[in-house]
Amino acid sequence: MTIIELGDPGSSPPRSAPRGRHWRHYADTPHVAIAQAVLCFVVIGGSAHPGPALDAPVWSIPFSPSSGVAVAAGTVFTLSTGDADSNGPRVTAYGLGNGVIRWSAPMPTQGPRGGPVAQEPGTVMVPVQLDDGAPATETLDVRTGSLLWWLTGDVIDATPETVLLGGEHAPLRQVRMADGGTIWSRPAGGAVSWAVAGRGQPSARVVAAGADGRVTVLHLADGAPMRQARLPDGRDLPVPGGLSTQDGIVYINLTETDRAMVVAYDLDTLALRWRFAQASSFVLPTRPAANACGIVICFRDGTSTLGLDPGNGTVRWRAGGWIDVVPTSDRRRLLADSPDHASHALIDSRDGRVVADLGAGTPVWDYRHAEPVYYLRAVDPAGSGFEVSRIHLRTGELEPRGLLSHVGYPGCTADNDTVICGTTSGKLSITDVD
Repeated sequence: MTIIELGDPGSSPPRSAPRGRHWRHYADTPHVAIAQAVLCFVVIGGSAHPGPALDAPVWSIPFSPSSGVAVAAGTVFTLSTGDADSNGPRVTAYGLGNGVIRWSAPMPTQGPRGGPVAQEPGTVMVPVQLDDGAPATETLDVRTGSLLWWLTGDVIDATPETVLLGGEHAPLRQVRMADGGTIWSRPAGGAVSWAVAGRGQPSARVVAAGADGRVTVLHLADGAPMRQARLPDGRDLPVPGGLSTQDGIVYINLTETDRAMVVAYDLDTLALRWRFAQASSFVLPTRPAANACGIVICFRDGTSTLGLDPGNGTVRWRAGGWIDVVPTSDRRRLLADSPDHASHALIDSRDGRVVADLGAGTPVWDYRHAEPVYYLRAVDPAGSGFEVSRIHLRTGELEPRGLLSHVGYPGCTADNDTVICGTTSGKLSITDVD
């Protein structure tokens, strides 16, 4: 395998976004992943006329702000981080329909580093920390809670059969989901971002970008190196978590001195295809500005989002006043936040047109299906509860389903017609809204 120098992203003038809007640090938004229910905050704002009141929750349990939750296979998995009575962190499985405890399993006393991930059909994966502070992943049997295996590193990609694990200081390896047995392994290479191209195909590849500007392409089936290159001069550094692939192109989020940039390389040759940069912002970017949005690459520029052509980087559209744009289960619809994160809108991915301004409120995601299923809006007077409405992605119509009361941290997630919400009284409540 030879090491080549990647085409210099600075070798030609970039197509920059118009000046006048400054890039600013912004809060996390939901990122659709392998069925992980990372719950969004409820926005206490806006108002709506209440629909018919919902029945009381089917069941509820005590739930602390530091706990996590995931939903899959007809089961709610909670991850508690311990309590004042010296009870350590645990993962507990409850029947979604009745709240009956199916099992409860202890976690390492050092505590988990994030929420549980329910990987259907048979495992629950929890990021943990070892005694020496190293990140690791514990995998439990979804039926019994028994420990199947643990290994250093974080989950990069997972299927029912295999798991790809890695970290900046952990080996990159593919293991069997059933028992953690190694399929292949390569030494830690300082990578901070990874992506899998062609998932499910014999030619599938792993792309890794290091903090030193090195980019490596490996064959997913056996870990064999296919190509390696280095960003020129180490001047532009990859942003952690800012790597993606789509249709034979690798997209790498980079940071310059005062602005963010996305650079596109050919997956087969790592030849430079195009680049696009923000206008100078005078603020050092801390997060990826670009993300895949189906038929476009969404690129944040100040308080607006640009839709870039994936093949050549030209600007197809601009959505002014909307940021943190993410894809939905409908490739023609994107969900966007207002700059203050109080309101949301559905945007047409083809032309950036606002299909529907949903107003002040919070979307409730069904993460397994990558779909914002419901929308919560506060009703008057303040403290009266939240109207829950089903979102019709094609039109943006909100169909009222009733009221949820006392919704609080950490917000809500959905599983088909069931809404799982934290409450202001320190509980997790499960309510049917069909």
